[in-house]
Amino acid sequence: MVRRNVSELRAGMVLAEDVLTPGGRFLMPKGTTLDHGHLKSLLAWNLPDVGVMGEVLADAPPPVSDEAAVAAAAEAAVAERLCLLDPEHPLTPLLHRLALAGEIRRRKAASGDAPAAPPHDHAPRPVEDAPPPMASPDMLLRDEPKLVSPPEVYLRISEVLRDPASTVEDAAASIRHDPSLAAKLLRLVNSPFYARTMRAVRGRFPSKVDSLSRAVVVVGGRQLATLALGVSVLPLFQDIPPHWVNMRVFWEHSVGCAVAAQAIASALGREGAEAAFVAGLLHDIGRIVLFKQASAHMAAAMRRAAAGREPLYLAERELLGFDHAALGGLLLQKWQFPANLEKMVRYHHDLDEPLFVEEPAIVHLADCLATAMGWGASGNRHVARLSPAAWDSLGLGAEDVARLLPGMEARLAETMHSFFPDRQP
Repeated sequence: MVRRNVSELRAGMVLAEDVLTPGGRFLMPKGTTLDHGHLKSLLAWNLPDVGVMGEVLADAPPPVSDEAAVAAAAEAAVAERLCLLDPEHPLTPLLHRLALAGEIRRRKAASGDAPAAPPHDHAPRPVEDAPPPMASPDMLLRDEPKLVSPPEVYLRISEVLRDPASTVEDAAASIRHDPSLAAKLLRLVNSPFYARTMRAVRGRFPSKVDSLSRAVVVVGGRQLATLALGVSVLPLFQDIPPHWVNMRVFWEHSVGCAVAAQAIASALGREGAEAAFVAGLLHDIGRIVLFKQASAHMAAAMRRAAAGREPLYLAERELLGFDHAALGGLLLQKWQFPANLEKMVRYHHDLDEPLFVEEPAIVHLADCLATAMGWGASGNRHVARLSPAAWDSLGLGAEDVARLLPGMEARLAETMHSFFPDRQP
């Protein structure tokens, strides 16, 4: 075996070892005969060198078009992302088809027709030493002062939600004193997702909702307060070092899960779809705590998950003794979140307990869809296998999901702009 700079590789060379991305993701297997599509992909990943056999095969494959190279690179990325899904599940072929189409669009948009490294491949710096003994979940939360005392606006909103006698004006007043939060909610309520409700009340209000009182009428007092509850905690989690996780990419995944959960809840005719949105938004909140408070353990867990091709939450359980969902649920419990929100976050990876299936199943499926479609990333490299209990409890078919996904994707872009209007995509 010889090591060659990627720029020196030629079609027909044979890989002498598996090739991994800089973040540790499997890219190409040992024994691959390189063609021009492989060469473009390797260059796009900015790899310094790879191990090859050295000689070029006489029957090296002919050059392929840029279009074919994009499709091949996208196909490899999607196949790896979905490798844990049950091929016999009716949702798997649908997710493969739609995820592939989305991956090709992203790669073309990123750099013309050349295959590019997925924008969501953010991995931790290597940590060679074994991580120290893990603190308990309670200790992790006590060690972070911001998590001990949530924002004042959050406390006001919580009081409204806990009081069954609260009024429309109470809901608006709980939000009004935080201009940034109020602006985010007004942008959210003015998004096309609420256009149908807007049309229903347009005889009383103008097409643009420009006050919290009007927003309460459009969305509902308790529903708006529930949205505000989730949005109000976002500023607590903006200072994670970028070498651990790109927070814009993290929130893109969280918002993707949120809009998917809300769409699923609405399609099922469930009341309180806003609660599903907030649960989706905060479903990985425990992972942010782990990135900040247990970074060495998370680095080891991410390496183990990538090397073993397993879901990250399972690697967390192996190395930490608990996963991010349990930690997130504990945090929401300490903050006295409504019990249904806490349950949806805590059990979205644990659907074995029949008492906890129905509501967490919405977030479980939404998380699966967001990860499969490549909507941001929170550290996962692979889509976790869909729980049969979750799928059965929701009563959806693959065709139902196919109808919902385009709307989810459109609302993801709208909602990201509502939350982060000053950030570039």
